[in-house]
Amino acid sequence: MDWMNHKLKEWLDAGVIDESTHDSIVAYERKQPQKRKVPLFLTIGLIFFALAVFSFIAANWSLIPDFLRVGIMLGLMWGFYVLGHFAEIRHFGWPILFRLLGLAMFGASMLVTAQTFHFSMSDSLVPWAIYLAAIAHYFIWRHQAYVIVGFVFGVFTLVSSISSIGWVEWLLFIAVTFGWFYFSKAIEPMLLSWLLLFGSGLMLWSLLDYKSSLWPVWTLFVLVALLLLVPKFEYRLRPLYLMVGAVILVVYLAIRGETDLTLVDVNWPEAIALALSGIVVAAITWIKFRSIVWVAILGAIGLLLFDETAIGLAVVAEISALAYLMIAQRQDQPLTLGFVYFIVVQFVIYFVYAWERLDMSLFFLLGAILLFVLSGIGWWLKRKKEGVAS
Repeated sequence: MDWMNHKLKEWLDAGVIDESTHDSIVAYERKQPQKRKVPLFLTIGLIFFALAVFSFIAANWSLIPDFLRVGIMLGLMWGFYVLGHFAEIRHFGWPILFRLLGLAMFGASMLVTAQTFHFSMSDSLVPWAIYLAAIAHYFIWRHQAYVIVGFVFGVFTLVSSISSIGWVEWLLFIAVTFGWFYFSKAIEPMLLSWLLLFGSGLMLWSLLDYKSSLWPVWTLFVLVALLLLVPKFEYRLRPLYLMVGAVILVVYLAIRGETDLTLVDVNWPEAIALALSGIVVAAITWIKFRSIVWVAILGAIGLLLFDETAIGLAVVAEISALAYLMIAQRQDQPLTLGFVYFIVVQFVIYFVYAWERLDMSLFFLLGAILLFVLSGIGWWLKRKKEGVAS
């Protein structure tokens, strides 16, 4: 309040606000409920008391009856939720921390129940339950902490289900994650839930009998359709498509350049189908989302993987990096992502082709000369265009 009074007096003296506005702001702020600070020693005492309780429970855990164990966890869970509720109403403590502890106790109660009654811990439902609970917490309280918890347990759910996931679980995961993506109405949960949807596409490796190395590209192409469903946020989601597409191309280049065909299981019909899909994606993105038309280049990966030398992939990666930088520079767009992608491509190409043949300094010198030449050509074309316009 003292800080606010000081600023209001400063604004009043500077003529930014008048006397009536000053009095109205002061009267309004005095009516607002003030956050009550918990005394420091009381906070420390509560922490030590909580540690003492947990230590006592841990020391006597084996002596506690089965049902009482579960009851203790459930009691702690509801205790933290009630504490968070009153902390928000009475304006003391940290409501978000209490609710996160309640969520942790929810997961702990499920683990204790499974261990106490000797339920199978393989294919555990605990990650699924905490993932769903974190999403529910987000929609109730709309705090970013639940977004992070939900994403972590979403990833854990996918990873822990690699060897045993079925169609029902896979479709349920996609339905829940898509609902989180579509109804969250905020960019942070949309970005992280999008990554989970992309990860669910990669799960097709273990879900289908048909093994394909092109599932990442197919998944990215399918996810382009999501931009049509969220027009309010699609412009902020576009960099994610470019980053993921760049990573996919670089990973394919590195794998194909450093390994033999045993790691690249593709066939001509699928490669042709992917190329045709790339043309469709190019048409859609050119009309609706022109800045991410670059992802359509990935449609050629299926055909390029048949080249054992991986030169085709290297050429595509190099040209796309240079073209993106030149076009972004001419349109006065941010160049950070383009430069990172270009540098990564250079490192991959060096380690694939020039590690034992060319000194690194000479390799990057040739790259610098190439960039200088291209920059000069771009500058000359721009000057020529400006001269014609004038």
